[in-house]
Amino acid sequence: MANAKAIKAKMKSIWNIQKITSAMEIVSTVKLQKIKDKADSFKKYMVEFLYILDMINLSNVFWENQNISWKKELIIAVSTEKWLCWALNSKLFRKIHSEIKDKKEKVEVFCVWKKALEFFSRSWYEVIWVENLKDGFTEADLNNLRSMIWKGIDEWKYSNISIYYNYFKNTMLQLPSSLQVFPLERENFNKFAKDIELEVNLDDEYNADIIIEPSEEEFYSFVYKKFISDMIYGVILQNKTWEHASRMIAMKWAKDNSIEIKKKLNISYNKQRQAAVTQEISEIVGAKTAMEG
Repeated sequence: MANAKAIKAKMKSIWNIQKITSAMEIVSTVKLQKIKDKADSFKKYMVEFLYILDMINLSNVFWENQNISWKKELIIAVSTEKWLCWALNSKLFRKIHSEIKDKKEKVEVFCVWKKALEFFSRSWYEVIWVENLKDGFTEADLNNLRSMIWKGIDEWKYSNISIYYNYFKNTMLQLPSSLQVFPLERENFNKFAKDIELEVNLDDEYNADIIIEPSEEEFYSFVYKKFISDMIYGVILQNKTWEHASRMIAMKWAKDNSIEIKKKLNISYNKQRQAAVTQEISEIVGAKTAMEG
């Protein structure tokens, strides 16, 4: 019965794994729904925000061509906070590395969540900061990132700023994507709007008599920074949404696999027990026959 006992111990371990993965799947499902609600609210907000920009004829100012050669590029790499969804990170990191490996010495990396820090530190990139946001992060939690961006722009430090992330379309489709947030170009924003499925027309013209206070310059500076900050926030929301979806799928597969393994172990255990019983009966019958002979 030694083999049967070993199989029974394995069955107990698999049963524990099944319970753990099932619980983790439920947790990820709940977190996914919460972050999807935030993403949906963000889309509604962006539509209203862009509508206001069009009303004051300010949206076209955003697409000015800024051909200034500055020293470095800033890459914002948005990874995951935890494991169990490594494919999500590996595809994104391969995309980033393939695009910037030839200009590594001119690139600075701002990491969002620690998996990006681990990769870029091992790959000898210049990591200037890592931001470990909580699951229920808000726009206020991005203050360090915003401050670093505005400081770099004001000091003429970066030629461009791009953010790399995983775009969430549905629970089965993950697309490593990138968005250049500075200098801001219409083509880049249209790509971003398409990714998050924003249905808005920025070409409408309005004839509204609107007074801007305290001045157009100050208002433009504030709105420009707000616009870029909102895009970054939306991108990080997209990445976090896919992280929870990826972990939910991984836990579901792990749970399903444990169920299948437990079924196979149960069949093996029954076979071992049946063989042991048959052997004992054979030994008893043999002993009785020998005694009678």
